[in-house]
Amino acid sequence: MVDKIIGPEEETIIKGFNESCGGSAANTIIGLSRLGLKTAYIGKVAMDREGIKLQENLKKENVNLDLLTVARKGRSGKVIGFIDKNGQRALYLDPGVNDKIKIKEIKTRLVENSRLLHLTSFAGEGIRIQEKLLDQLASKPIISLDPGNLYAKKGKKALKKLIESTNILLLNEMELKMMGYPGKYKEAAKLLKEEVDVIIIKRGPLGVYGLTDDTEVELPALNVKCVDTTGAGDAFNAGFLYAWLMGHNLKKSCYFGNYIAAQCIQGYGATRTLPSIEATKILK
Repeated sequence: MVDKIIGPEEETIIKGFNESCGGSAANTIIGLSRLGLKTAYIGKVAMDREGIKLQENLKKENVNLDLLTVARKGRSGKVIGFIDKNGQRALYLDPGVNDKIKIKEIKTRLVENSRLLHLTSFAGEGIRIQEKLLDQLASKPIISLDPGNLYAKKGKKALKKLIESTNILLLNEMELKMMGYPGKYKEAAKLLKEEVDVIIIKRGPLGVYGLTDDTEVELPALNVKCVDTTGAGDAFNAGFLYAWLMGHNLKKSCYFGNYIAAQCIQGYGATRTLPSIEATKILK
């Protein structure tokens, strides 16, 4: 916790410190697991204190670890996050061994048996591993992608192959512009719609916009007190993907994404205030 997110040559005071497990994909998987789905995590950690803590946390959250690789050397990935009094944050990423995962370390058979494969960004060339994985799958589950800042800044040309394999694309307005779509978000979504079945544009406090072949929706964010925005987008993904997998329409899925994100931002950390399966009652 800091007074404010500072710029170059500025100084501020750290008011408090908290350590928690996270990572974009892990946050979404934990959200889906708490909502009652069977989940597994593809990634790589080291045999260090952080790696052990990450494994223990995923086990506690009932996430299957059969697809997790443990490296004998190196360090586990970390993110240093700074949060100001308004709940806004700045993140600094050290990917560690997670950025060195190899295609031979991924059990493709287990991936093929899943209903959904949710992809997030790697800091280095992990995108090539994801492309190879999608090429090797004999039967493809639904593919969802949240490119995040790291992939978005690569641009739409670098992401073309990955996006062509994607069914559900979840991103925010800033990432949309970074990818090379500088115009209005609705116009950009319609351009992307030529390659993806479902486009979701997360607009933070302004809500969410969704587009499919035959449906267009725009919903406001829920009015709650924001403490920390860390993981809000990941939480939205969990809510949206859960509702979509359960067969709900675009509007209801977007609403449930907003609902789960609203629970997330009311506490510190990306997963601390994510709700349990009880939250799914609002979908009935």
